[in-house]
Amino acid sequence: MLKFISLLGTNAYLPCNYYVRGREDLKVENCRYVQKAILDILKRENIVPDKIVIFTTEEAYKNNWIGNEEKPGLREELEKFEKEIKEIKGMNAGESIVESVSIPNGTKEEDLWDIFRIILDQIEENDEIIFDITHSFRYLPMLVFIVINYARVVKKCKLNSIFYGAFEVLGKMSDVQKIPVEDRNAPIFDLTSFVDLFDWTVGIDRYLNTGDVSVVYDQTFRQMKRINQEKSKSAAFLDQDVDKKTLFMDSTLVKRLSKSMKEFSDVLFTCRGLSLTESVSKLKDNLTAVMENASKQHIVPLLPLLEMMKDRFDRFSKDDKYINVIEAAKWCADNKMYQQGLTILEEGLISYACEKLGYRDLNELIKTDNRSRAISYAYVVFNELGKKDKKARNNPLLNLKPDTTTELLILLYQISQIRNDINHAGWREDPSEPGVFEEKLHEFIKSAERIILSERGDTGFTAECVDGNNANRGRKMLLIFSHGLTVKQKEDAEKRFGISEFVTLPSELQEKWSNIPPDLEDLRDYLRDILEWINAYGQKGDYALVQGDFGVTFITVNYCRSKGIIPLYSTTRRNVNEEKNGNKVKSLREFEHVMFREYKI
Repeated sequence: MLKFISLLGTNAYLPCNYYVRGREDLKVENCRYVQKAILDILKRENIVPDKIVIFTTEEAYKNNWIGNEEKPGLREELEKFEKEIKEIKGMNAGESIVESVSIPNGTKEEDLWDIFRIILDQIEENDEIIFDITHSFRYLPMLVFIVINYARVVKKCKLNSIFYGAFEVLGKMSDVQKIPVEDRNAPIFDLTSFVDLFDWTVGIDRYLNTGDVSVVYDQTFRQMKRINQEKSKSAAFLDQDVDKKTLFMDSTLVKRLSKSMKEFSDVLFTCRGLSLTESVSKLKDNLTAVMENASKQHIVPLLPLLEMMKDRFDRFSKDDKYINVIEAAKWCADNKMYQQGLTILEEGLISYACEKLGYRDLNELIKTDNRSRAISYAYVVFNELGKKDKKARNNPLLNLKPDTTTELLILLYQISQIRNDINHAGWREDPSEPGVFEEKLHEFIKSAERIILSERGDTGFTAECVDGNNANRGRKMLLIFSHGLTVKQKEDAEKRFGISEFVTLPSELQEKWSNIPPDLEDLRDYLRDILEWINAYGQKGDYALVQGDFGVTFITVNYCRSKGIIPLYSTTRRNVNEEKNGNKVKSLREFEHVMFREYKI
């Protein structure tokens, strides 16, 4: 139902001539009530409400809803209007479309919630609202706008347009009385473009934070509907000046932008890896076109939001599919699309491994046998059978740089395990907790970025190069102990060993390290996950701070040494301070870091 909603004030309104800028030919002359003027203008544009609701306080009802000998009331004016539109709509004479609804004066805070409820009760499911905010007490326009936006969610209604009659441009009431009625020309401002700005703000924010394009997409079609209505009103629509005044954004450009935003979202939601780069390229082109056209449109306030979009999509490449795989996975992680992020990242890295195997043609790259071969190599390398297994000895990847290759294959295997867990809905032995998928996806993205960008010699990459032969790369320190580093320990590591990154155990591995079972005779199986993590994240020349249970420390230190990772432990100085309190002595022991010492045979 198309519903006109307005609030009636208490002042003694003077007749004037109301018009909407750009539509001066629709001027309503000698009209006392702006509500009647707006309805007349809408009627001439073939927009006729199904219901007219006027909210009045007790004073407004007496002063302006009911007429007197000096002036007609708004009720009388709307009754005339009602009679006219009933003939247009073919309605029965007994059916009334005009209603006055009483609201409190709003002088007390508790009145506000009553007003909220009363206005909300007048809005029905799927209503389309035309809102006049001209005559209302201070805060009421804002309150009604909040009610309508609330109803847009809970009652699925739509805000068609907002109008404000700017009588005050004529001057003070006493001055206006001296102006002949025929010269009292007061504009009606169409504030609908500000609603558009609000909706676009919400839509872009939701898109960047959830990947949901529905608000932007719906807003586009509302914009197109409004444009089509404008086209049907007058041939003057084709005039550029009128175009600027009536449009919020260029119809063609915004349609292309919203369509490409939806295509990109659909690609990620459905994990269409082969379409990723094309959809990103199209979105970036359309976004640039809208921003370049901003000077010709009323979208300057929207530019900061569009800049936010541009900054986010500038990270994507227009032609590098593996950069886009990483950025798409980041987008999914940011928007809590963990299943899609794991799938896109794993399948992208399988393609990356296939290209290293020599399968660069698209038909070869997507062939199931070739992709399965890359996965089988990952399984072999992860289980450390590379030197014993015949299949591993024939692995072409072993002819490449060993550090990055090993890390790539281990990463592929790790992603596959987590992805299987989420894809099978946890119907497996020892399923992960929900929070693990977010944590793991961020870990995997970081590793994938390090592998891909470092192999390309990207000097803009801030993480250390994974090639162990590069003496200039930054050093990592793997933190394999049960406490956090102190400031002094961190400063000592950075200064003495040139550490540029401290890598902590993931939460589930940290839990294992801090709670070694006292009843296990052999700890090697128990430590397998931690040793695999060391193998994945540590490289020759890196350092590992290893402290804990004697047995696991011994195994871990030996494993690090076998990988060329330098194992260390922290030495401390104990300071004891005693405080006497009567017959009692209180001892305070403080342990201060002195240095890191290497485990040596």
